[in-house]
Amino acid sequence: MQAYEFIEGYEQVVARFGQWPSFHDGEVLRIILDRSPRLPDGTSIPSVEIHLRGWIMGPELAEDGRYKLRNDSVIHFLFEGISEFELEGFNQQNVVTSVNLALSDGPHGSNNILHVEFEHCYQFCCAFIARRARVMSIRPYSEPLAGLA
Repeated sequence: MQAYEFIEGYEQVVARFGQWPSFHDGEVLRIILDRSPRLPDGTSIPSVEIHLRGWIMGPELAEDGRYKLRNDSVIHFLFEGISEFELEGFNQQNVVTSVNLALSDGPHGSNNILHVEFEHCYQFCCAFIARRARVMSIRPYSEPLAGLA
């Protein structure tokens, strides 16, 4: 199994881009940390939601000389049961070199866990382990209106 196949709904991402993207030069637009969801016994389930802008960069150049971005989109991920969470350098432009995923066995031989790394490009980086992951939505990217972002 490819590590991205651990993510419930990964098929939406593959359908949008034609492959699982590296997210090279992608940008984290939003992060939401939450510890409030609880199991019936009262145990918290820490989670992180990440809104990530991504695309496939084609070989064609636009009129401004930049590479054309195909299927420019925002993917809303939810990662649950997170641990070992690290975040640095969140700023006005959270560009990543790539999103690296790896699977490993959980503690005491339990189900797989997903290691997630948003590899730094310009100050921002983030890494954590998740017991569950899913794609909540994927939509075309649109520039925020000035003053309303």
